[in-house]
Amino acid sequence: MKKKIKVSFRTFGKIGFLLVVIGFFMPVGSISIFGWKISRGDGFEFAKNMMDRQTLSALLLYVVLVAAVAGVFVGVLLLLKNKIKVYVDWICLLACIGSGLFVYISRFEGKLELQTGAYIILIGWVIALATQLISKLNKEA
Repeated sequence: MKKKIKVSFRTFGKIGFLLVVIGFFMPVGSISIFGWKISRGDGFEFAKNMMDRQTLSALLLYVVLVAAVAGVFVGVLLLLKNKIKVYVDWICLLACIGSGLFVYISRFEGKLELQTGAYIILIGWVIALATQLISKLNKEA
């Protein structure tokens, strides 16, 4: 008799948060000024460059990273069979996606060219959100 393997989408979705953390350390974007392309580097360099002029946006970039790390930590706890409330997943997810989208929409009005790290972060958000919604529909605890 074959044993049926049950996949927990809630735990699987934490791979999305891991992708966000990895993407934060990769080149996120570059900005063009007067036709010259100036590379801005990873998420830390973006936040450091924005800290003196756009402090809220810089802090929200750090919130993206902290929420993603918290999501990965929740995933590790779930793998270790600890009971974690579902609302913790939603808080991590909404903080991570919400703060990242706020920074992108409010600050980079079309002048930013996204690089690999930004796309990895976006893929991580999609995976985390999709698996969280599937988990909700399957009523996983």
